[in-house]
Amino acid sequence: MLPTRIPRAWPRPVRELEVITPDGRVFHFPRPSLPRRLFMRLQRHADTAAISTAVLVLIYAAGLAAQALDGSAFDACDLPRPAGSS
Repeated sequence: MLPTRIPRAWPRPVRELEVITPDGRVFHFPRPSLPRRLFMRLQRHADTAAISTAVLVLIYAAGLAAQALDGSAFDACDLPRPAGSS
């Protein structure tokens, strides 16, 4: 039976990188520094933080709009306010 979902391969942290060129030279690259690793970790979560911030801003703006429009339609028409409104 085939799996219903294809497993995703998550990027593994790089500890050390070695590159061998066609002419036989070997280049060793050290492990990324602590600030670089922190930056990479923050960069992975940047899109989630941006979407969360946008949603919170929209909720806040909707709350401000609701406060500004609270009862103004009833005042303009000289209608009595519903029992549950302030």
